[in-house]
Amino acid sequence: MKGTWIGFYKYDRERAQKTIGFEKTFFTLIIHAFDGKKFEGSVTDDTESGGMEGEGKIAGQIINNTVTFQKHMPRATFLFKDGSRKITNRKHPTIYYSGTLSQDGREISGSWKIKTQIAFLFGIIPFPYNPHGGCWSMKLQ
Repeated sequence: MKGTWIGFYKYDRERAQKTIGFEKTFFTLIIHAFDGKKFEGSVTDDTESGGMEGEGKIAGQIINNTVTFQKHMPRATFLFKDGSRKITNRKHPTIYYSGTLSQDGREISGSWKIKTQIAFLFGIIPFPYNPHGGCWSMKLQ
């Protein structure tokens, strides 16, 4: 598990994927620590393919061939129905990843999601923000 993984993620919703403006968003994930079950590391999205800004942290575990982890990015990026994006200085909501490790241990594919959030329009008007989900895949370099 330890090492540099290169991958991509996509949105399930076509409108969200069109807002990003790319077919896939690429990322580099580095697993710094792995004890045989739990792991942690860092992740950087490729902003040139619609990714979020900044270096994030990941923490997860592997049981048999099932991999789960949480991605924590430093800046929140919101996608709106009109196709616009807003990047804030607030922390991004936690992104939950789950996937299956290949038999050779060099590839993981699965799905990701963001749980429903309450956002504030103009900083004062609360509204439910219906987050996104999608698929992802990565390979050990």
